[in-house]
Amino acid sequence: MNNPFDVIEARLSNIENLLLDMKHPAKVSEPIQDRIDLNDACQLTGSSKSQLYKLTMLNEIPHQKFGKRLIFSRKELTAWMESRTVTPVNPGDVMDKRLAESANKKLLKR
Repeated sequence: MNNPFDVIEARLSNIENLLLDMKHPAKVSEPIQDRIDLNDACQLTGSSKSQLYKLTMLNEIPHQKFGKRLIFSRKELTAWMESRTVTPVNPGDVMDKRLAESANKKLLKR
């Protein structure tokens, strides 16, 4: 006859493994679609629908139309946002540059 404690230990081990699988499921990576609609573009850019409509009307943002629907490319939007990103400038550097330019102008006047 089997030891009852071995049976209980095996069952507990099985339950523990099932709980761990539920807690940490295997991640199935779904391919991210490149084509997105207006709502997804709003989430990606952090802009409102009205802002995106205005940018598309002025042709300032990469987009396509499918009938009456606006379609965006995730890659093109990301590249567009990166091209519009401004690097923060240290105010001290700006003042140093302005002082240097002012000094050069005064030296050239003499």
